[in-house]
Amino acid sequence: MTQLLAVGAQVGALFFYVFLGFLGRRRKILTAQGDQVISDIIFYFTMPALTVTSMNLKVSGQELTNAFLVLAAAVVLVLGSYALCVLAVSRLRLPLKTNYAFRFTTAFGNVAYLGFPVAYILWGQLGVFYAAMYALGHNVLFWTLGVWLMQDHQEPKGLDWRQILNINVLAIILGLVLALCHFQLPPLISRPLDGLGQATIPLALLLVGSMLAESPIRTLAGNKIVYLIVAIRLIILPLLALGAMFLVPGWDKNVRLLVIMEMAMPAAAIAPAVARKYDGDYNLISEGVVATTLVSLLTIPLWAWLLNYHILT
Repeated sequence: MTQLLAVGAQVGALFFYVFLGFLGRRRKILTAQGDQVISDIIFYFTMPALTVTSMNLKVSGQELTNAFLVLAAAVVLVLGSYALCVLAVSRLRLPLKTNYAFRFTTAFGNVAYLGFPVAYILWGQLGVFYAAMYALGHNVLFWTLGVWLMQDHQEPKGLDWRQILNINVLAIILGLVLALCHFQLPPLISRPLDGLGQATIPLALLLVGSMLAESPIRTLAGNKIVYLIVAIRLIILPLLALGAMFLVPGWDKNVRLLVIMEMAMPAAAIAPAVARKYDGDYNLISEGVVATTLVSLLTIPLWAWLLNYHILT
């Protein structure tokens, strides 16, 4: 019990910012327009800075190998998650638009806005380095397969490579090149970037809290599809990852833990914005994001405790 409380306190500290964001939105200190500004600041400035500085470490050859294992695990597990979602939704006989929204919401997690802070709290900068590699594999699929799911209900559009090669993916690639070349940024560059990157964690969590305050939480109570999204996203998919990590006992323990924790993240916070842009089922996706984020306040500390002290050795 003491161990659970200790891990819960570590991870739960992140949700202090979520609470502030929720309170700020309810008190109208934060607004929808303000949320968009915060989102843009995170996307274009603070998160790329955090990624580059977290990957600008003196890493060993084994740690670089671990990073590529994390990248491979991300691709395999996200594709496996998607296949599981297809099977799960095939029995529900949902309208096509709702079917695709279910797959989109359930298969893709909040591996950046929550994944990076959790990795930082549990494993420090090296954890963010590994989390960035996971995000690279995840995001390539998000901006290809995920966008395709949302586009399929209107006239087909060509794939926009600017979305795949966005500034955050480019930051991961730059950080990886720096790590491979064992090149350390000079203090004149690394210090301001580090200061900018540290702002990502509170800003991202404030944004999550503001999103929760905006959503009509009462409407979630009777939606059985949302219950299924929560169960798959926060319980079944981490179990899938856990089973996969048992099959690779030779991998570093922290790498295996991180991969499972990334799979335990709630639905991607950016998913509703993508749905709105491409005319997907915005309501279901928003409800799925809100519900999984709320329940993850309990499940993320619980998974962290179970993995660290009772499952993987």
